Amino acid sequence: MNRFSDIDCSFKTLTPVYGFLSTELVSIEKALEPIESQITNLSAYIKIAEKHCHYPSEHGLTHDESASIYIYTMEWGEQTLYRVLNKTLRNENRHLLKVWFPYLKLFDTALNKLPTVKENVWRGITEDIGKNFIKNQIITWWSINSCSSSVNIIKGFLGNKKNSTIFLIEALNGKKVSGYTQYESEDEIILRLGTEFHVKSNALDHPNGSYLVHLIEIHEKNNDNNHTTVASSLASAIYQMFFTVNQISSKPKWDKWKQNAITVVAGNGEGQQLNQLKDPRGIFIDENKNIFIADFCNHRIVEWKYNAKEGQIVTGGNGKGNRINQLNWPKDVVVDQQSHSIIIADFENRRVIQWLNQKQEILIHNIDCYGLAMDKHGFLYVSDYVMNEVRRWKMGEYDNEGIVVAGGNGKGNKLNQLNYPSFIFVDEDQSVYVSDRKNDRVMKWRKDAKEGTIVAGGNGQGENLNQLFYPRRVIVDDLGQIYVAD
Repeated sequence: MNRFSDIDCSFKTLTPVYGFLSTELVSIEKALEPIESQITNLSAYIKIAEKHCHYPSEHGLTHDESASIYIYTMEWGEQTLYRVLNKTLRNENRHLLKVWFPYLKLFDTALNKLPTVKENVWRGITEDIGKNFIKNQIITWWSINSCSSSVNIIKGFLGNKKNSTIFLIEALNGKKVSGYTQYESEDEIILRLGTEFHVKSNALDHPNGSYLVHLIEIHEKNNDNNHTTVASSLASAIYQMFFTVNQISSKPKWDKWKQNAITVVAGNGEGQQLNQLKDPRGIFIDENKNIFIADFCNHRIVEWKYNAKEGQIVTGGNGKGNRINQLNWPKDVVVDQQSHSIIIADFENRRVIQWLNQKQEILIHNIDCYGLAMDKHGFLYVSDYVMNEVRRWKMGEYDNEGIVVAGGNGKGNKLNQLNYPSFIFVDEDQSVYVSDRKNDRVMKWRKDAKEGTIVAGGNGQGENLNQLFYPRRVIVDDLGQIYVAD
């Protein structure tokens, strides 16, 4: 069992817990002192949490508050803190909770300082309890509820285990604790103890005996029969995706694309007018469906608003050159949607530059940059076609050489090598997909891996369906399907 599967299956009605709110706020040592008899070597685990927790905190958490979250996410066996705590929170004898009040006060205070998120999150349990959830049912989870914002959690449960239950939850008051946990890559979001949910519909059942249950968090100010949420349409889409892909067939359903595409940008011949492009390369689509294009031979980055008839130059367009307001064969572009800045691989100038509020800044000097990617944690990835590697930088920290995440072992075709890496893609697990052009293949490098795996091509240069010919752009969807511009 882990935090994401520590789920109350009893449907019991219990007395809400509020007493801890009026408890005095104390240090983590004092807060956990009353339960030392329940957890062996608790003092040692407290010290580990204090040493490794995220502090100083950009959200204003004290050292003790940050440690209270870290120790909740630690794993050390059957006496792991979250297991003992959640078991007590689900116990009908509410008096047993009084010894936990100081810790719950500290933990709740820490959560109050973290961002509140409204998004779709996931939980799962390796038991077939889905049939117990009925449309329009109201349920309460009395324990602290760890969820993940990564849809990939569903793959872990359906990959090898049968008779599981996956919960898709539309969270309204989730607390984003990723960055404060022992396992930062799990994208953890916590729903507080005593959270109420409305069951959207009867559970969907999968042929292998698994279920998908769709829950909607009930907001205190919106406790009516409609239970509407801002995330409903997206959650329903994901819900239907599970149904069509997993219930009808155990294999992904490959889409057949229409052969006649719709032109959304340019299409007015080669040129430099605002409704034209000249050898466009990298492309990025933001959350508002605006399209940013590295207009290679026009030495500019052009933005096309959704449904616009022409684009607008956002940077470059001042002739080929190396001045700060010029570009020299830009290859790729990404948009940091947190800062609303545009980041460009300025190919021939051997630099990565950022454009923000009409100002340009060189982020990385002396790099033979080709492809760019950014993950949801704010890390920037850059492929270097001369060094045959992909490096990663933490956003805002470019005064170092970055970290090699793919290649870096010279030019070649071994699994730990690349040969002219071009465009790249990073998925939710921080796995890096590299279009390895001169090896006619696409490589996947998992986070912290020493070598990659071939996921497309790699069978020599050619036009057969198992071959590629100098591949360029690569994109991976939420189902793990890989799309390559061959």
